[in-house]
Amino acid sequence: MAYDFAQELQATLNATICRDVRLRAVQRPFDSRQVFTVGSGLSRTNLTQPTGFPVRIDNKRPRVWMNLSYQVHLDDEARYLTVYKSYCGIFSDEELETCLCHFDYEREKDKYTSAHLQVHGLSPALEALNRSGDEKRPLEKLHFPVGGRRFRPSLEDIIEFLVSERLADGREGWQRVVDEGRDRFQRNQLRAAMRRNTAVVAEFIREQEKQA
Repeated sequence: MAYDFAQELQATLNATICRDVRLRAVQRPFDSRQVFTVGSGLSRTNLTQPTGFPVRIDNKRPRVWMNLSYQVHLDDEARYLTVYKSYCGIFSDEELETCLCHFDYEREKDKYTSAHLQVHGLSPALEALNRSGDEKRPLEKLHFPVGGRRFRPSLEDIIEFLVSERLADGREGWQRVVDEGRDRFQRNQLRAAMRRNTAVVAEFIREQEKQA
C-alpha cells in the first residue's frame, strides 16, 4: 500500500509541475508499527530523510524546490493506509535553506493543531502583537490551522497554489489532474470519517429517509 501511495504522488507531481521526480516508500527501522517513509532520495543508506527536488516541467533552471515527506502505516484494523505525519516545504534554493512556507500534519500533535501552515517572512503585525517573552518570535514560529485532521490540504491543493500564484509552471491539463486527485483525497477522507462515526452516518440516513 505504501508503494502504491508513493507511485500515486509521483504520478501527480510529474503530470502537473515536475518532471522525472522519483518517490520511494521505505520501511523505517526500529518501529514496531511498520511505519513507511515516502519521499524523494530514499535508499538503503537513507531510510528516513527525504531530499528536495526541483519543481519544473522543462530543462530551465528551477525557481522552486520542494521537500516532500510522508510517514504512513496501516490503521488499527490493518485495512487502510493512514498518514501519521506529512511535510511539504517550498524553497527557493536547492540547499533548502530559504523557505517560503511549509505545510505540516502530525496526527498526535499535542500543543498545536494537527494540520497547520508555517510561513517564513517578516511581519510588523506580529512584532506589535508579541507579548513579553515573545518579543523576538518570528513569523515562521506561528502555526496557522488548515482544515484539521480530516480535511487538511492535499498535495493537489499545494500544486494549485504554486501554479495559481505564478510560483511554478503547470503542464497542459494540470488542473484536471489536480481536480481528480483532490476529489479522490476528499472522498477517502470522508469515507474514513464515516467509518469512525457510524452513528452520525446512521442518523443522517434516517433523516434523509424521512424527507424522501
